[in-house]
Amino acid sequence: MSLLNFATSDDALTYAWLRVKENGGGAGSDGVGLDRFSVGLLARLGKLRAQVMGGSYLPDPLLRIVLPRAGKSPRLLAVPTVRDRVLQTAVAQVINPILDATFEEESFAYRPGRSVRDAVAAVIEARDDGFTFVVDADIEAFFDNIPHDDLVAKLIAVLPDTTLMPLIRAWLGTPVKTSSGFVKSVSGVPQGSPLSPLLSNLYLDAFDETVTNSDTRRLVRYADDFVILTEDIHEAELALEGAKLWLAGAGLAINFDKTRLTTFDLGFTFLGVRFEGNEQWAEDDTAEIWLLPPQYQKHASRKPKRAQPVKRKPVRQGIRANSIAAPDELGAVAGRVHFDEAPAPLLRTLYLGEPGVYLRQDGGRILVVKEGEEMLSVPIEKIDQVIIANEGAVSFGAMRALLARDANLLLQGWAGEPHGVVVRANDTRINLRVKQYQRVGDASFTLAVACAIVAGKIANARLLLRRYYRFRPGGESPVDHSLCDLQSKSSAASDVEVLRGLEGAAARQYFGAFRDLLPESWKAQFGNRTQQPPLDAVNALLSYGYAVLYQNVLTLVTARGLEIHLGHLHALRDGHPSLVSDLVEEFRSLVVDAVVLKLALDHAYDASEFTFEPSESGGKLSQFCRIEKSLRHKFIERLEAKLQSTVTHPMTHEVGDYRRMIRMQVALYVQALEGVIPVYRSFVLR
Repeated sequence: MSLLNFATSDDALTYAWLRVKENGGGAGSDGVGLDRFSVGLLARLGKLRAQVMGGSYLPDPLLRIVLPRAGKSPRLLAVPTVRDRVLQTAVAQVINPILDATFEEESFAYRPGRSVRDAVAAVIEARDDGFTFVVDADIEAFFDNIPHDDLVAKLIAVLPDTTLMPLIRAWLGTPVKTSSGFVKSVSGVPQGSPLSPLLSNLYLDAFDETVTNSDTRRLVRYADDFVILTEDIHEAELALEGAKLWLAGAGLAINFDKTRLTTFDLGFTFLGVRFEGNEQWAEDDTAEIWLLPPQYQKHASRKPKRAQPVKRKPVRQGIRANSIAAPDELGAVAGRVHFDEAPAPLLRTLYLGEPGVYLRQDGGRILVVKEGEEMLSVPIEKIDQVIIANEGAVSFGAMRALLARDANLLLQGWAGEPHGVVVRANDTRINLRVKQYQRVGDASFTLAVACAIVAGKIANARLLLRRYYRFRPGGESPVDHSLCDLQSKSSAASDVEVLRGLEGAAARQYFGAFRDLLPESWKAQFGNRTQQPPLDAVNALLSYGYAVLYQNVLTLVTARGLEIHLGHLHALRDGHPSLVSDLVEEFRSLVVDAVVLKLALDHAYDASEFTFEPSESGGKLSQFCRIEKSLRHKFIERLEAKLQSTVTHPMTHEVGDYRRMIRMQVALYVQALEGVIPVYRSFVLR
């Protein structure tokens, strides 16, 4: 299939619309905003596809928007219409994986999995390696001066076919509507187009290759801002001359007002971070957590002003002095207070596992205090959910402040299961819930969603087994063929009861094969999957992990305004959030089972980290297994690391962490509810 066919497919255009809608923004030159465009969306997307494929598509003029900047010249945006933003986003999603694979490691802007903090870390690493002379440079009006013909030639050279080139040429030449009329574009890429970041990186890729074609230089580039780091002044001068020559040959120029030769001892500022000697700090303290790698942050735990000072003590064992997690410490830890601040997280989670803590508000921050000691201070806007896993207290002020920004508070039981959730009361998305009630009574829709979920769950379970059995004798999962058959039957089940039977059969086969992957010391106790209560260590870990995953899905489903109790696969019953249970299924093996298996194979826990207590279930006495606090620390850290790991969505090709994948599945479910897409499709990794 050609790139054009892929970009104009139902999935690509629908996903592009979701991205445009999520990003917000106003109307373009035609005056059609997001709300108006969403009316008759399917017809609009169909018409757009027909125009493109029929050769009659013409982009609308761009709308000039002037953004004032204090002490600087205004920033000029050229914004496409919503229709054109959708199509450009679809094209960007198709070509991004192709182009990004060719980009150099020295480029950090507008790339999946990369951030300002990564660029700053690269500068620090170069300095520590002895590259202490610096070319601190900027490109003059870079986005406005990129030559169109050269850019098109670079695209043709890297793309597998040219079917998208007529569209891209048309977009590059689109006139801009200003207050004084229309201005024809003869060079540059419009700041405001979804394609511009990608195209700008492509144009400078050869620059990155040229500058770094030497072991005596390091380049760190973030869009049109870059530094070249060298070991002596002579090499720095040569590097600057080389950069000038390359840019001149590419129709660009150095901005001499913002370019200089310097050293770390003399100091310079790059991306909002000040470097002097062996020190670095954010020029704006409040932006520190976004600009500096966690290990270099100084103000993340700074004490704000307060009417009643809180006494600071030496940090006790089990409580972090630094409130922001380093990349290898992703996530929060039950049994202590910990704030998850991984790069660009979707759900920034505050876990409260330390007994006796008090959560309160102080101005624009949330404070966690115990016995007069401030354990944590976090800006309210940096918290998306709070999970409370032990005894403590929350002030009404903190609760109101968190709910005002739609941050949920989840109360966790001893096994990780949610006892309750506190959410904002004034949700206005009633039309969506009405649609849910209508659809849950539609037997064919319910069956289609349930079939997709179970088939996806089995497919991902097969993937996990294949990944581990390839290292075993024979190299194949012993149940892959039978699970494949059950997956096929699940996708075409005749009713939900039959489907649940197929799901149960698949679970028995899967956990049997899962058991055989465990170390010998754990196989004997893990006879089969038991849930309430868990009777052994492996079941206890699985149950706890599923509960943590469940809480994340619950937050994302609630944030979308859905009625959590109206599902399709799981039976409707009072008090059971069946929709959340439905949407968890596709991610169980990929996230939780993978972490539990890795813990076991790494011998990262032993029998002393579990306790057994008497239990009565179904009139029978037994013992349930409880996870000790020390192991919960390690387990949640690994779960969070997994949730923050990067994957690619199989349908949309979006690159992001697992929480973003879950959010995308929630969005796809809503689109299926509203009839925007014909059927819900599950998340299946390959």
